[in-house]
Amino acid sequence: MSLRVGVAGFGAIGRNHARNLTTMPGVELVAVADTSPAMRAQAAALGYPVVDSVRALAELDLHAAIVAVPTTQHETAAIPLIAARCALLIEKPLAHSLPAAKRIIDLAEAAKLPLMIGYVERYNPAMIALRDFIAAGNLGELISMTARRVGVLPPRIRDANVLIDIGVHDIDIVAFITGARRVHLVAARGGMALLDDRLDYATILLDAGGCVVTIEANWVTPVKVRELSITGTRGYCRVDYITQEAWFAPGRSFAPTATYEALVEQYREGTMIPLPVAKREPLARELEAFLAGVRGEPLPDPRIALASLRLAEEATESILASVARERTA
Repeated sequence: MSLRVGVAGFGAIGRNHARNLTTMPGVELVAVADTSPAMRAQAAALGYPVVDSVRALAELDLHAAIVAVPTTQHETAAIPLIAARCALLIEKPLAHSLPAAKRIIDLAEAAKLPLMIGYVERYNPAMIALRDFIAAGNLGELISMTARRVGVLPPRIRDANVLIDIGVHDIDIVAFITGARRVHLVAARGGMALLDDRLDYATILLDAGGCVVTIEANWVTPVKVRELSITGTRGYCRVDYITQEAWFAPGRSFAPTATYEALVEQYREGTMIPLPVAKREPLARELEAFLAGVRGEPLPDPRIALASLRLAEEATESILASVARERTA
């Protein structure tokens, strides 16, 4: 069966969804919806059929739709599409607030429709290689994780702070890698370095079932960095999301020594061994997983996205409270 799919929103992410969908067998890109005449003109110039609203998209007898509108519009876009019996892939975060996210999930569950949240880093080939490597026990017990997701402010992001927009990626990966059923916020610090209306830098400390996690996210660093490092009792791993590379350094054991000099001789820097990674565009893999879900395959539990959003909101509230206290001190 050919799947009829629509895309709501033709911004930076929406156009990449549309591009990928047109290359996939058994998929028909029925239309792209955007309220902006300029965005519709760009979509039409690329040969995509266009409509001017999500409601118009919902009337096109679709099997599935991608929701790539601004975060504050996710719920209003999801409602008519769910009413039209469309399976949904909603870009992260699921919604602008936890109550809105819960309403979307409840609507999809009541309608018995597939719902997937677009945490694309789960489908990065380097992350998949790392997840499988760790799941095989090669890293032993995980004791610490450090994630850095930094760079300049994307001009298109105007309705979410740095934790809600990009920090949730790494919060999601924590559960993806560790399998922790409950991740707790330990501490959060940050503020507004360049913006005056929302957080643009933050560092949070999490406890994921005993694994200590540090996540740094900002829109201030002049170079783009997307990295994750993990230390376990059997070694150390690092991933570069951008280059889709992963490495492993085996743990070291040391024999008793008579002198400090002998110990230093043993203690040499471990060798980083590249892990095999079959490089591919993560978004294409994500779309394939979603379309398989539309056809009946299992999808990730969308309620996992609630936990990521909850932690991002808790961290935001903690940071804003600290900032307020400092300003009044």
